[in-house]
Amino acid sequence: MKRFTGFILAAVLFWLVSGCGRTVDLEAEKIELLRIHLADMQAHVAGDVPTLTGTMGEEFINVGDGRVSRQSRDQVREFFTGYLAGASYEKYQDLMVPHAEVSADGSMGWVVSQIAVTRTEPDGETGSRTRSFIYAGIMTYEKDGSKWVKTANVSTFAK
Repeated sequence: MKRFTGFILAAVLFWLVSGCGRTVDLEAEKIELLRIHLADMQAHVAGDVPTLTGTMGEEFINVGDGRVSRQSRDQVREFFTGYLAGASYEKYQDLMVPHAEVSADGSMGWVVSQIAVTRTEPDGETGSRTRSFIYAGIMTYEKDGSKWVKTANVSTFAK
C-alpha cells in the first residue's frame, strides 16, 4: 500500500510541476500581447529603442523580402538605433484592429497587424525625405516565465 500511495503522490506532484493543473486565461494573455503591440507602436514614434528591444529574446528571426535572418538582441538594437535616428512620424496607426492569438497551453502567441506609416527620415545627403507605406505582418512570441518574449517577425510592405 505504501508503494501505491508513493506512486500516486509522485504522479500528482509531476502533474502539478508540469503545469497540467494550471489554467491559462487566454483572453488576458491576448490583451497583454496587444498591450505590447501598442507599446511598440508608441516606441517607434518616440524613437524609444529600449522599449522596442526590451521584450525580445536573445535571438530574433526576421522574415521579409525573400530572406530569413537571425539576429541577436544587440543587432536588432543597433538596427533600430540607426533606423530611428533623426526620423519623425507624421502617421503611425493601425489600419485594422490587430489580431492576437495564444496557444491553448499559453506558451506561444502572435499578433497580426496592418499599420499605415508616414515618416520623415534623413536622406543620407544633406536633407530629409518623407516616405509613406503600409506595413502588414505577424510578430510571434514565446512565454518566458511570466512575460512574453518576441521571437520572430514576418513583414510585408506596400506603398
